[in-house]
Amino acid sequence: MTSTLLNSVRVKPQQERATLRLANFLDAAAELFAEIGYEAATMTAIAERSGSGIGTLYHYFPDKQSMALALLNQYAKKIEAHWKPLTEQTETLSHTAFAEAFLERITEFLRERPAYLKLLTAPIRFSRDPAARRALRVAISNAFRAKDPSLTNEKAMVAANITLQMVKGMTTLYAEVGPGEKPLIITEYKKALTLYLGSVLSEDERPPKKRQR
Repeated sequence: MTSTLLNSVRVKPQQERATLRLANFLDAAAELFAEIGYEAATMTAIAERSGSGIGTLYHYFPDKQSMALALLNQYAKKIEAHWKPLTEQTETLSHTAFAEAFLERITEFLRERPAYLKLLTAPIRFSRDPAARRALRVAISNAFRAKDPSLTNEKAMVAANITLQMVKGMTTLYAEVGPGEKPLIITEYKKALTLYLGSVLSEDERPPKKRQR
Protein backbone atom coordinates (compact mmCIF):
# COMPACT_ATOMS: atom_id res chain seq x y z
CA MET A 1 0.00 0.00 0.00
CA THR A 2 1.35 3.42 -0.98
CA SER A 3 0.48 6.40 1.19
CA THR A 4 1.19 10.04 0.61
CA LEU A 5 3.03 12.12 3.14
CA LEU A 6 0.36 14.79 2.94
CA ASN A 7 -2.18 12.43 4.49
CA SER A 8 0.02 11.12 7.29
CA VAL A 9 -1.40 13.39 10.01
CA ARG A 10 -5.11 13.05 10.79
CA VAL A 11 -5.51 16.46 12.46
CA LYS A 12 -3.14 19.33 11.81
CA PRO A 13 -2.26 21.18 15.05
CA GLN A 14 -3.63 24.70 15.30
CA GLN A 15 -2.04 25.78 18.59
CA GLU A 16 1.51 25.68 19.97
CA ARG A 17 0.53 23.17 22.64
CA ALA A 18 -0.86 20.79 20.04
CA THR A 19 2.24 21.25 17.89
CA LEU A 20 4.45 20.31 20.82
CA ARG A 21 2.30 17.27 21.57
CA LEU A 22 2.57 16.15 17.95
CA ALA A 23 6.36 16.57 18.02
CA ASN A 24 6.48 14.56 21.26
CA PHE A 25 4.59 11.70 19.64
CA LEU A 26 6.96 11.66 16.68
CA ASP A 27 10.02 11.79 18.95
CA ALA A 28 8.66 8.82 20.91
CA ALA A 29 7.98 6.91 17.71
CA ALA A 30 11.49 7.65 16.41
CA GLU A 31 13.05 6.37 19.64
CA LEU A 32 11.10 3.12 19.51
CA PHE A 33 11.70 2.57 15.80
CA ALA A 34 15.44 3.02 16.41
CA GLU A 35 15.48 0.74 19.47
CA ILE A 36 13.26 -2.18 18.44
CA GLY A 37 12.42 -1.59 14.79
CA TYR A 38 9.28 -0.53 12.95
CA GLU A 39 7.47 -3.85 13.07
CA ALA A 40 7.96 -4.43 16.81
CA ALA A 41 6.84 -0.94 17.82
CA THR A 42 3.14 -0.50 18.62
CA MET A 43 0.84 2.48 18.93
CA THR A 44 0.33 1.61 22.60
CA ALA A 45 4.08 1.61 23.24
CA ILE A 46 4.47 4.92 21.42
CA ALA A 47 1.70 6.49 23.52
CA GLU A 48 3.31 5.19 26.71
CA ARG A 49 6.76 6.44 25.70
CA SER A 50 5.31 9.88 24.96
CA GLY A 51 3.50 10.03 28.29
CA SER A 52 0.09 10.52 26.66
CA GLY A 53 -3.02 8.40 26.29
CA ILE A 54 -3.62 6.15 23.32
CA GLY A 55 -6.79 8.06 22.47
CA THR A 56 -4.84 11.30 22.12
CA LEU A 57 -2.34 9.59 19.85
CA TYR A 58 -5.11 8.25 17.61
CA HIS A 59 -6.53 11.76 17.45
CA TYR A 60 -3.49 12.75 15.40
CA PHE A 61 -2.47 9.52 13.69
CA PRO A 62 -4.76 6.74 12.39
CA ASP A 63 -2.03 4.10 12.57
CA LYS A 64 1.68 3.39 12.95
CA GLN A 65 2.38 3.72 9.23
CA SER A 66 1.08 7.29 9.23
CA MET A 67 3.59 8.09 11.99
CA ALA A 68 6.40 6.55 9.99
CA LEU A 69 5.42 8.59 6.94
CA ALA A 70 5.30 11.79 9.00
CA LEU A 71 8.81 11.06 10.27
CA LEU A 72 10.11 10.31 6.79
CA ASN A 73 8.63 13.60 5.61
CA GLN A 74 10.47 15.41 8.40
CA TYR A 75 13.71 13.62 7.60
CA ALA A 76 13.43 14.41 3.90
CA LYS A 77 13.14 18.12 4.64
CA LYS A 78 16.01 18.05 7.14
CA ILE A 79 18.35 16.17 4.86
CA GLU A 80 17.68 18.65 2.08
CA ALA A 81 18.49 21.46 4.53
CA HIS A 82 21.83 19.68 5.13
CA TRP A 83 22.55 19.75 1.41
CA LYS A 84 21.48 23.30 0.60
CA PRO A 85 24.51 25.18 2.01
CA LEU A 86 26.82 22.78 0.19
CA THR A 87 25.10 23.15 -3.18
CA GLU A 88 25.47 26.91 -2.80
CA GLN A 89 29.25 26.42 -2.45
CA THR A 90 29.66 24.06 -5.40
CA GLU A 91 31.19 26.73 -7.64
CA THR A 92 34.14 27.12 -5.28
CA LEU A 93 34.68 23.41 -4.54
CA SER A 94 36.52 20.82 -6.58
CA HIS A 95 34.39 17.86 -7.65
CA THR A 96 36.40 15.71 -5.20
CA ALA A 97 35.69 18.05 -2.28
CA PHE A 98 32.05 18.30 -3.26
CA ALA A 99 31.57 14.52 -3.50
CA GLU A 100 33.22 13.91 -0.13
CA ALA A 101 31.37 16.71 1.67
CA PHE A 102 28.05 15.75 0.06
CA LEU A 103 28.23 12.16 1.28
CA GLU A 104 29.70 13.15 4.64
CA ARG A 105 26.63 15.29 5.27
CA ILE A 106 24.43 12.31 4.45
CA THR A 107 26.26 9.95 6.78
CA GLU A 108 26.25 12.57 9.55
CA PHE A 109 22.49 12.76 9.16
CA LEU A 110 22.16 8.96 9.26
CA ARG A 111 24.23 8.70 12.44
CA GLU A 112 22.17 11.38 14.16
CA ARG A 113 18.83 9.81 13.20
CA PRO A 114 19.02 6.00 13.55
CA ALA A 115 15.25 5.69 13.15
CA TYR A 116 15.64 6.76 9.52
CA LEU A 117 17.68 3.67 8.71
CA LYS A 118 15.13 1.40 10.39
CA LEU A 119 12.33 2.98 8.37
CA LEU A 120 14.23 2.53 5.11
CA THR A 121 14.12 -1.24 5.62
CA ALA A 122 10.57 -1.32 7.01
CA PRO A 123 7.79 -2.96 4.94
CA ILE A 124 6.20 0.38 4.02
CA ARG A 125 6.17 2.47 0.90
CA PHE A 126 5.63 6.17 0.51
CA SER A 127 5.56 8.68 -2.29
CA ARG A 128 6.84 12.21 -2.00
CA ASP A 129 5.40 15.26 -3.64
CA PRO A 130 6.69 15.24 -7.26
CA ALA A 131 7.19 19.00 -7.09
CA ALA A 132 9.44 18.63 -4.04
CA ARG A 133 11.49 15.91 -5.75
CA ARG A 134 11.93 18.06 -8.84
CA ALA A 135 12.91 21.10 -6.75
CA LEU A 136 15.75 19.11 -5.19
CA ARG A 137 16.98 17.87 -8.57
CA VAL A 138 16.83 21.39 -9.98
CA ALA A 139 18.82 22.78 -7.04
CA ILE A 140 21.60 20.25 -7.56
CA SER A 141 21.45 20.72 -11.33
CA ASN A 142 21.85 24.48 -10.93
CA ALA A 143 24.80 23.91 -8.62
CA PHE A 144 26.49 21.77 -11.27
CA ARG A 145 25.87 24.41 -13.94
CA ALA A 146 27.37 27.06 -11.68
CA LYS A 147 30.44 24.84 -11.41
CA ASP A 148 30.54 24.13 -15.13
CA PRO A 149 28.65 26.69 -17.25
CA SER A 150 29.26 24.56 -20.35
CA LEU A 151 26.76 21.97 -19.11
CA THR A 152 23.38 22.00 -20.81
CA ASN A 153 20.25 22.02 -18.69
CA GLU A 154 19.50 18.48 -19.79
CA LYS A 155 22.95 17.10 -18.95
CA ALA A 156 23.02 18.91 -15.59
CA MET A 157 19.64 17.44 -14.69
CA VAL A 158 20.81 13.95 -15.64
CA ALA A 159 23.90 14.42 -13.48
CA ALA A 160 21.71 15.55 -10.58
CA ASN A 161 19.45 12.51 -10.98
CA ILE A 162 22.40 10.12 -11.07
CA THR A 163 23.96 11.79 -8.02
CA LEU A 164 20.74 11.37 -6.05
CA GLN A 165 20.42 7.74 -7.15
CA MET A 166 23.96 7.10 -5.92
CA VAL A 167 23.05 8.66 -2.57
CA LYS A 168 19.96 6.47 -2.44
CA GLY A 169 22.04 3.37 -3.18
CA MET A 170 24.62 4.24 -0.54
CA THR A 171 21.91 4.87 2.06
CA THR A 172 20.23 1.55 1.30
CA LEU A 173 23.48 -0.40 1.67
CA TYR A 174 24.43 1.60 4.76
CA ALA A 175 21.15 0.52 6.36
CA GLU A 176 21.68 -3.15 5.51
CA VAL A 177 25.31 -3.75 6.57
CA GLY A 178 26.80 -4.07 10.04
CA PRO A 179 28.65 -1.27 11.88
CA GLY A 180 32.06 -2.53 10.77
CA GLU A 181 31.15 -2.34 7.08
CA LYS A 182 29.55 1.10 7.10
CA PRO A 183 32.83 3.07 6.76
CA LEU A 184 33.79 0.94 3.75
CA ILE A 185 30.45 1.63 2.06
CA ILE A 186 30.94 5.37 2.55
CA THR A 187 34.52 5.27 1.22
CA GLU A 188 33.56 3.32 -1.89
CA TYR A 189 30.65 5.61 -2.73
CA LYS A 190 32.85 8.65 -2.28
CA LYS A 191 35.20 7.16 -4.88
CA ALA A 192 32.33 6.40 -7.23
CA LEU A 193 30.73 9.84 -6.95
CA THR A 194 34.11 11.56 -7.30
CA LEU A 195 34.87 9.63 -10.49
CA TYR A 196 31.44 10.32 -11.92
CA LEU A 197 31.48 14.05 -11.21
CA GLY A 198 35.04 14.24 -12.52
CA SER A 199 33.78 12.88 -15.85
CA VAL A 200 30.87 15.33 -15.97
CA LEU A 201 32.22 18.60 -14.63
CA SER A 202 34.93 20.42 -16.57
CA GLU A 203 37.40 21.99 -14.19
CA ASP A 204 41.05 22.50 -13.60
CA GLU A 205 41.91 21.49 -10.06
CA ARG A 206 45.57 22.42 -10.35
CA PRO A 207 46.60 25.42 -8.24
CA PRO A 208 46.91 28.66 -10.21
CA LYS A 209 50.36 29.50 -11.49
CA LYS A 210 52.22 32.26 -9.72
CA ARG A 211 52.62 35.40 -11.72
CA GLN A 212 56.16 36.19 -12.74
CA ARG A 213 57.40 39.55 -11.66
